[in-house]
Amino acid sequence: MNRSGNPAILAQARRRASLDKRPHTLSALAALAALEHDRTRITFTAVALAAGVSTWLTYTPGVREYIEAAQRRASCWVSPRPRKPPSFGSASTNYTRR
Repeated sequence: MNRSGNPAILAQARRRASLDKRPHTLSALAALAALEHDRTRITFTAVALAAGVSTWLTYTPGVREYIEAAQRRASCWVSPRPRKPPSFGSASTNYTRR
């Protein structure tokens, strides 16, 4: 409660601050999606850090859906890194003692 005894004013201020931060979060998500070709994982924490907002805000309705959609898109873009075949030297190692 605030000094005038009205909790509605505080709730309204909190909603306004949250709405002000959402565009920052969504723009950070767009930036992270653009970095997807570098195999940057899109996570709620990564979006929050890039946007400079709390992780809590990234889980709120209206933001969460964007992040989950980006994660689904990223899952089909990212392919596993190809493994190097073993070198000839490693395949022909001699295990005998000298």
